[in-house]
Amino acid sequence: MFGKVGRIVRHLEATGAGLVPDHALVVDAPQERAVEALAGVRRGAYVPVRALLAATREEADWTLRDECVWSLAENAVDDGAWLEAWLTESPDDPDALVLDGCRRIRQAWKVRTGAFAKDVGAERFRAFHALLDDALPVIEAAVAASPGDPVPWTAALTHCLGAGAPREVFDACLRQALSRAPHHMSTHNNAVQFLSAKWYGSHEEMLAYAAGVAADAPEGSALRALEVVALLEVGLDAQRSSPRDRNGAPGPEQVDAIIATALAYSASRPPEDREARHVRNHLVWELNRLERWTEALDVYRSIGRYVTAFPWAYAGDPLESFVTFRNETRAALAASIPRNGTVPAPTVPLPESAQPQAALEIAYVPTGPQRASKELMLCGATVRLAPAGRWTLMETAPSQETPGKRGRRATLLRLEGLAQVAETAFDEAGLTTLVARRESSEAHGLTVVTKGKTTVRHRWAGPGQTPPQETAQTHAELLVAAAGGGDVREVARLLRDPGDPSELLVRTLDALGLPPLPAGFGERPEILADARNATVHQARSLWQGMKDFMKDENEPNPPLELEGR
Repeated sequence: MFGKVGRIVRHLEATGAGLVPDHALVVDAPQERAVEALAGVRRGAYVPVRALLAATREEADWTLRDECVWSLAENAVDDGAWLEAWLTESPDDPDALVLDGCRRIRQAWKVRTGAFAKDVGAERFRAFHALLDDALPVIEAAVAASPGDPVPWTAALTHCLGAGAPREVFDACLRQALSRAPHHMSTHNNAVQFLSAKWYGSHEEMLAYAAGVAADAPEGSALRALEVVALLEVGLDAQRSSPRDRNGAPGPEQVDAIIATALAYSASRPPEDREARHVRNHLVWELNRLERWTEALDVYRSIGRYVTAFPWAYAGDPLESFVTFRNETRAALAASIPRNGTVPAPTVPLPESAQPQAALEIAYVPTGPQRASKELMLCGATVRLAPAGRWTLMETAPSQETPGKRGRRATLLRLEGLAQVAETAFDEAGLTTLVARRESSEAHGLTVVTKGKTTVRHRWAGPGQTPPQETAQTHAELLVAAAGGGDVREVARLLRDPGDPSELLVRTLDALGLPPLPAGFGERPEILADARNATVHQARSLWQGMKDFMKDENEPNPPLELEGR
């Protein structure tokens, strides 16, 4: 056991080569063309979206249209005033109608939840089916208003899935969708779901369908690797305690062939390629399941920033699941390397976003510097502390580290940011800590750490990355509780504002009653070096930290290293 841990400590850092840092990841990032229009609806302005969707229909850009429609439908579930205004003004607008149909489907699934059928109560099921019934005439109106558009038919396929439509109805809707766009990924994804063993088909039928689509797909199309999406569904079914149908599950040779096809497709596309995102995220899930760690790590590198909601939503919050799976892959690969071996070098081109780019952070700790320093003794981090009223401001202080003495221990504890320092140091003390961070000029964040766990991880990343109202409300309540003050409604509004990230961070901190960020935040590291009464908590070895901690049990005010301020 010690040998395995030792190998992880020795090799883990090397497994991070070429990986985008956690704070730079985004889920279902919109196309650049859609960003401003998607941001407009957060402020109640639907005119830019109306223009965008009309253009996608005229240009037959069904991929962009489908992405925008479902993203907007999700938004309209939380706040549909802008869509209602649009429908009032133009009740027969084909774009407003397809949005309304998709919104109603999303509302229905939100009521049902993603739980297994056996775990959904009868009342929820009745409400679910009633909402689906209400959606059907709207979908039919959208089909009639835009005869050449496959997106309303894709919505009809989603409706078939929830309503348990007869097979002939599903087949008819599928034919209609494919007659308008035979290589539309969203259509085929819906078909894979309907034909899966967990819904209305079997492994054999689903895999046969995916293989047929892949064989007919154009050269270079992501559909050439559709079988890996179907393969993931087989793996998920095998993990359930009572699999519905294991007949027709692929054997090892077929699995290897499917993986090889997907790997070849991924290798043929550039890093962070939009067309490859869906395939790569499913592929790396399967590589994890098969414990093919080296190949998985290369696919993570190719994914770069661009996480997709599925398949990671199967394991919980998509972003958190992605990070967890990626960390587990790194640890497993590190553990497999012999003591004197080396981690395989990346074999794929690396995205520019993987270049080392440390986030700039300030933590707000609700205690004085002396107590904060005492709690930090056992965590192995060097930080700078500065008093700010009832808070202590904290930042990392890399210039204070002793070369060669912190690296392995920090890697073992995974102290890659102030949130992880707080998780490690302030758990037992119960010090709820807030961490403000500048990830880039386009992204800022605010995190809450309570009882050794990150409970809020909010990011302002401009238009297109605004959280749902329900999420913003929950995060606002936790932020106000952590700060000890503030208006929940105002904070929730700021969390959903798609404006300038740096300005929104400053305004949110002010709304929470927290001390302002020090001058120069986001421009350079170690800004607390200029703060009055700044002190440095120096990293200790584990043994020295334990000795100092025990010594200070009888010395409530241990001396800190002063910087002469």
